Amino acid sequence: MLPPEVRSAMSVSGRWLYAIPAMLYTLQNRLVFEALQRISPPEYQLLNNMKLFTTSLVFRVVMQRQLRVLQWMALVLLVLGMALATAPCGDGRDPTVQANRSDVWMGVAIMLAVSWCSALAGVLNEWLIKRSASVLEANIWLYGFGVVAAVFQLWAMDGTGVHDALSGFTSLLPWSVVVCNAILGQSIAFLFKYADSIVKLYAVSAAMAFTALFSAIFLDFSMGFHNAAGYLVSFFSMCLYYAPNEVLLSTDVEFIKQVTAASEAKTDKAK
Repeated sequence: MLPPEVRSAMSVSGRWLYAIPAMLYTLQNRLVFEALQRISPPEYQLLNNMKLFTTSLVFRVVMQRQLRVLQWMALVLLVLGMALATAPCGDGRDPTVQANRSDVWMGVAIMLAVSWCSALAGVLNEWLIKRSASVLEANIWLYGFGVVAAVFQLWAMDGTGVHDALSGFTSLLPWSVVVCNAILGQSIAFLFKYADSIVKLYAVSAAMAFTALFSAIFLDFSMGFHNAAGYLVSFFSMCLYYAPNEVLLSTDVEFIKQVTAASEAKTDKAK
């Protein structure tokens, strides 16, 4: 898929930096399973929202992008909204499992490490992709180093081989999940190239809202009032973050006039 000029210019020099986010992503994926052994899935979903705030902090430091105070307030609102949206109905715990869980705080600490791994890997990946000649070439280096890190992890785990690691991939369903995640990874890479990590945060939040909606329709998922309210708060957060100052500071009459004028302009352009 690489253009000929990109293939001819590929070299290992300077590309070793992709090994850092690759190892961080591999470590993050491993820690997720370690955390799920210690906390329940609803608690995992709730604690997983910490990566929204850590990503914002790392993005500010690494990309040196100054944010307005209102944008910081919007990001905090996003964290609170997603925490509300992912909060389980009831306590969300299995009493038989809870009684044997003395290491719940270890699970919380692991999720904190997951949030920082996700933030560092994502922002560093964005930094590298924005400086690469081709998004596809950047993906080659990232996934190449990722495969090396994953294979090393397999060998380090009591001599587990690749054959044992693929023991569950005997039907079309698990491979379909792999293909979907591969397409997702490619999409995120282009998002990093032309947008930034903050856009990804809001995209993930929107994706979770659509997932909850379709789950309620097709999978008999019960979505409570606090879930819907959390997604609404996240939508308001996005409006606060991206709306221009003249819109946020305008009066209600001025805002209606702006919306009407924009609608008329689009209609005239369509004609």
